[in-house]
Amino acid sequence: MKLVSFLKTAVLIAATATPLAAADWAPEEPIVLRVGFGAGGETDTMGRVLAATMEKQTGWDVIVENRPGGGGVAMLSGLVKEEPNGLVLGMAVNIPPLMVLNERPDSVPFDIDSFDYIGTITVAETALIAGADAKFDDVKGLIEHAKENGSATVAWDAPDTKAIMQKIGAAEGVTFRMVKAESGVEMTKLLLGGQVDAAFGTGGHLPFVEDGQIKTIASLSNERLSYAPDVSTLIEGGYDLFIAPYFYVAAPGNLPAEVKTALVDAMAAAVAHEDVKNVVQNSVNAPATNLGSDGTRQMMHDTLGPIGALFSE
Repeated sequence: MKLVSFLKTAVLIAATATPLAAADWAPEEPIVLRVGFGAGGETDTMGRVLAATMEKQTGWDVIVENRPGGGGVAMLSGLVKEEPNGLVLGMAVNIPPLMVLNERPDSVPFDIDSFDYIGTITVAETALIAGADAKFDDVKGLIEHAKENGSATVAWDAPDTKAIMQKIGAAEGVTFRMVKAESGVEMTKLLLGGQVDAAFGTGGHLPFVEDGQIKTIASLSNERLSYAPDVSTLIEGGYDLFIAPYFYVAAPGNLPAEVKTALVDAMAAAVAHEDVKNVVQNSVNAPATNLGSDGTRQMMHDTLGPIGALFSE
């Protein structure tokens, strides 16, 4: 089935839903926000400013705990077992749990509908990038380069980005030699050092685009990049593939209505605050984006299939 723009659908759902009534609930104990990644990373940074802003706006105590493991899967596996009282929340990125739910659903104690979704804070914009002096300017050019030279080298740091290039290579009958990197910084270094032909970027590469050392050759998101509106998506290039890493907050399922209302309203107000907007922009070079509760659930359902398609034979 052809992919649809789930972002537009989710935003429409959030915009047209009946507004939540003002909540009477307030926590009698500190709320714990478990971040499914280690301290110091972009998810942790955004989680901490979100918690601090919620504290400032509501007067609640919101404590951040790091629960790394499996790209957030370990944290979610613990979160689903907590009491649905609003005192324990989790911040994750959608792609790792969706990968597990496609490949090994019986290995985790949750599915998409095991949680109540509070909202999203942003979606990272993923790009395929090349050195400014590369002889190609788009994916078709990269494919031609690979055909002419027997292969092309591409740096990757996550299974989904590797899978996308493998899918494109299989469709076009070309070989991409995939070079594992540990981070976006390392991918950029490999690209600038001439050790790879292309790599992936989620924002850290932008200073090098601005100073003319790197160019963007494709958007891997389902829409064009906010900072490169003239660059086509893979979908526009004829590849029914995309990556949309959403950073979201969830709670154990079956929250009482007044608890869910209070949490959803508090997160919406925090994501709209300039402190959160600025940290999000600085962390992933993308605007703060909150799909709301229903929109976040819809996003998870709509991206389950596309993530699975990346890893199917």
